[in-house]
Amino acid sequence: MKNWQTNLGGAIGIVGTSLIGIGIVPQLSGVPSKFLTYTAVVGFILSALGRGLTALFAADAKVVNNVAAAVDTINQEGASPMAAPAVTTVNKVN
Repeated sequence: MKNWQTNLGGAIGIVGTSLIGIGIVPQLSGVPSKFLTYTAVVGFILSALGRGLTALFAADAKVVNNVAAAVDTINQEGASPMAAPAVTTVNKVN
């Protein structure tokens, strides 16, 4: 299932994690820099924000389990005779 909101949260998290690496790795070689420190801090903030957005918009496990149970029931028992027929469109080729 694709959802732009969870995709956005994941993308923000990836950018944040990348900025953490960009900010910290050069400083490990002994080159202290305020710019790199700020880059790492912004990375930590974006990483946390991205993970929070992803969790906020992700599907709840209870809802997913309910849908899976309904699909299993339909697969085992067949469609309900009271259900509306599925509508399909057929493209005619001339």
